Amino acid sequence: MVQRVTLVAPITPFRGGIARHSTALGRALGDRKDIQFEAESFAKLYPTWLYPGESERDPTSSSEAPFTAQHSLNSLDPVGWRKAAARISRRGPGVAVIPAWTFFLGPALGTIARYLKRHGLKVMMIVHNAADHERSLWKSRLSNWQLAAADGFVVHTDEVAHDLRKAGHTQPICVIPHPIFTDFPEAQHTLPRRGRLELLCFGLVRHYKGVDIALRALAHPGLEGVHLTVAGEIWEGEKDIRALAQSRALDGRVELVSRYVSDVEAAEYFVRCDAVLAPYRSVSGSGVLAVAQHYRRPVIAADLPGFSGLIEHGKNGWLFPTEDEAALARLLRDRVSRQSAQALGRNIAGELSDGGWREYADALIAFANGEVNERFRPPGSS
Repeated sequence: MVQRVTLVAPITPFRGGIARHSTALGRALGDRKDIQFEAESFAKLYPTWLYPGESERDPTSSSEAPFTAQHSLNSLDPVGWRKAAARISRRGPGVAVIPAWTFFLGPALGTIARYLKRHGLKVMMIVHNAADHERSLWKSRLSNWQLAAADGFVVHTDEVAHDLRKAGHTQPICVIPHPIFTDFPEAQHTLPRRGRLELLCFGLVRHYKGVDIALRALAHPGLEGVHLTVAGEIWEGEKDIRALAQSRALDGRVELVSRYVSDVEAAEYFVRCDAVLAPYRSVSGSGVLAVAQHYRRPVIAADLPGFSGLIEHGKNGWLFPTEDEAALARLLRDRVSRQSAQALGRNIAGELSDGGWREYADALIAFANGEVNERFRPPGSS
């Protein structure tokens, strides 16, 4: 029997980890012979005032998603939300898969989810963030309004599952690890390594990602041979970031690539670096870890639950106390070297067969169909 599955999410050519995740999942769902798969995506995702980057679309992408998709949704068009929901429901019963990651999309995706539930579809939400990184009461209410419409949640870490329970959501939760991205290109090795250690901070620069912590750590004595590339648009704190990067203590060891970085360029930066640096102040999950795994690079991360459940200290990366620049400096001086990073990279190479988007899609559908039980239990529960 063929099952109907609809993904309601941003997909390529939109930029960012959510669109990449949704496109990879859509490809895996579309490959299943027992599923009739379609996607409802966006024509306009964010207004200009909320998206300070150059463009919300990947300027290097010339191809559409490799599956049937409508691109009609606008985050600010309630009439369009209902039209899309009606179009999905007319196709008949099935499963709707909807991501949750930002308060701003809560009204649109929550409205669509409620309409679909009323018309007999089961709504599964993939929760990337249970709450915004810059939390406030009104943002939490918008996020929780969307989440309340789900029949079940798929999350990538126990930390997000705990956040959902703390927020009062009682729906079943299935924890499925984030698969490794496999669609990044091979590097051409165009960038030579510098100094004794080459580090990379990758992705949009926002306050919660702690790039300033990394810059202050690198200014400590004994790290004169450590170089850092910060690759991604700077959305918050640009003046301070530039001042730190250009300080005399860092002596030209920081390269700011403050613009959108294509996949082809990203490959070069990931392969050049010895390790990826993630000094976040808060995290629920990070697609950058999946990219680092793809290129077999260890990650140096803040010891937050969203990282510590995925990074085993000294095996596939290193952890340091959150927001402790001195501890990070000591770690970089005493434990992390080009040789130790290469050794951890070999450990990562041995882990790459454990995931996969096909397995992820299979687990999601099995959970939606009740073929597997809830895979998360709060501490102390039987």
